[in-house]
Amino acid sequence: MSRQRDSLALLSLAALLGSTDLLVKAVSIGLLGLLLMLLAGLLLQPLRRGLQGQALGLAGLLLGGLLASCAALALQLLSAELFAALALFLPLLALPCLALGDEQGALCGLRPGLRFAALAVLLGLLREGLGQASLLAHADWLFGPAASSWTLTLAPAGLPLLGQAPGALILLGLLLAAARYLEDHHERP
Repeated sequence: MSRQRDSLALLSLAALLGSTDLLVKAVSIGLLGLLLMLLAGLLLQPLRRGLQGQALGLAGLLLGGLLASCAALALQLLSAELFAALALFLPLLALPCLALGDEQGALCGLRPGLRFAALAVLLGLLREGLGQASLLAHADWLFGPAASSWTLTLAPAGLPLLGQAPGALILLGLLLAAARYLEDHHERP
């Protein structure tokens, strides 16, 4: 992965760190990010013949912004509470689409979208589980009123720091360190 692509991928972290304090929010932002990157990659495909370099990246950003706006409108219609919780972070979903200009293939947004969604769900699971000592709080935002009793209490108290943005950075650093450790030890025979 090139240095430019790495720095563009870091842009997606703003949406992840801010919106993954609850598992329900993390699943929602992950699915929206996956859908948005996949659609942006598909819509960029016909533009690749006429655009190159920075123009293609800008087209990806514009498509991402358009799709993020459509996603915000759809989410507002489906769940007002979930929209209110994620409204600040939805426009940030357009930023990872800058990197899609460098990708090749018809499904060029699938791999980065899956990585984004997996990291969102993992961060949401860890942050809610360790930070609030519960899982599926506010599940009714995503699954409707029948899910209001789905909250699982894991312990009497959690670590409130992990539910806040600094805790998200700490967990992200630990996850990156664990991934690097596993990658280094997987390569050795």
